[in-house]
Amino acid sequence: MAKSASSSQRRRRSPRNLVKRILVVSEGEQTEPQYVERLASFLRSKESSTHVKWVGVGKDPLKVVRKCIELREDAANKEKGYDICVSLVDVDQHALLDAACALARKEQIYLLVTNLKFEMWLRWHVEDSRSVLNSSKLDELVTKLGIIKGKALPASFPIEKVDAACNVARIADPNLDICRVGPDPSSSMPVLVDLLRGER
Repeated sequence: MAKSASSSQRRRRSPRNLVKRILVVSEGEQTEPQYVERLASFLRSKESSTHVKWVGVGKDPLKVVRKCIELREDAANKEKGYDICVSLVDVDQHALLDAACALARKEQIYLLVTNLKFEMWLRWHVEDSRSVLNSSKLDELVTKLGIIKGKALPASFPIEKVDAACNVARIADPNLDICRVGPDPSSSMPVLVDLLRGER
């Protein structure tokens, strides 16, 4: 008969429920999911596991938050619940952003807003510049910098410079937080970095 594990062996095992399951839902189907997956791999936190989903609903932050809630409830019904749920959205021209923030606060969703759009956060991995750019100028810049090819992240994207990007974001918006639209430019992506590191 096999011997049962000693109490000390049982104590050394890390219980599954101590690892935080984090759901990240984005409106973008390529750039944001690729970035988050690469970021989670780079940080390699033993405190969390990350599940990235994109929502094919066009640029509608309210639908992104609703989809996040739907995925959270579906996972909970299958006893695979998430501890933290995050939605990534851009400001762009969204008329429904205030409603998305209100719903996210009510549902305890970490809504992270980048102003003007996600490419600004990517830019801060390679340069400390907080100039205001319109959408097309920002697209031209990140292409010129070589940090985006079409809508995809190249293999050479400097994910290791995420702390530099966090520093720029915190200078651009000292009050950055969830469910909040910051100034142009700004991003609350440092919140996700903290979550993936188990620091929030």
